[in-house]
Amino acid sequence: MALPHEEKPLGLQIPAVPLGAEIPPEPPDVGARALSVAARLLAGASVFFFLAFVFAYFYLRSLNVQHMWKPAHVKPEQGLGAAFAACILLSALAMFVAGRQFKRGEGAWTVPAGIGLGLGLVAIALQCVEYTVQKFGPTDGAYASVFCAWTGTYLLAALGTMYWLETNIASELRARREPAHSEGDIKDPDRLIAPGIDAAVFYWGFLAAIGLLMWVVLYLL
Repeated sequence: MALPHEEKPLGLQIPAVPLGAEIPPEPPDVGARALSVAARLLAGASVFFFLAFVFAYFYLRSLNVQHMWKPAHVKPEQGLGAAFAACILLSALAMFVAGRQFKRGEGAWTVPAGIGLGLGLVAIALQCVEYTVQKFGPTDGAYASVFCAWTGTYLLAALGTMYWLETNIASELRARREPAHSEGDIKDPDRLIAPGIDAAVFYWGFLAAIGLLMWVVLYLL
């Protein structure tokens, strides 16, 4: 025989809300804190992920099995690499400026944000161009395999971050184009957009630093 507290499924144990009662929305501070923590956890996970390529680079370089670490024809385009690093750095700086302007309540923050987004996409395009002009593939030695794997996974992370930043910019532009109604809608959209922008700008700055490290290791060392 079932006990009294087992007569209903677990999901039905929560008391029903009286008819006509209005459930208050979640405080914006809760979502803001969750996004802030999530961005930092994502940054920590990114460190562990990309650290594997740093280890592989120096480990395989020290072994240099059969002197096939980096054959003579394995040379990435230095010009494209420098342009990629410059776009990554300028994009992160533009996004940082946009974030600061947003916090000060300046409506023009979307301008540097758009510039930062464009520069990030240009950096991704430059790396894709690099793949078409380089004269080596992932099977041409240890360096080539590290180069292709590291840059390829970094591009995926950068593209995802650009999408994240774009959604925040689009949300702001939509809120300006279609202001909230006086009843039954969000009265202060910037208060909800702000945590997403802070988290995205923080992570992009962090990922840009990893991109610069990648450029130094793969192009300069």
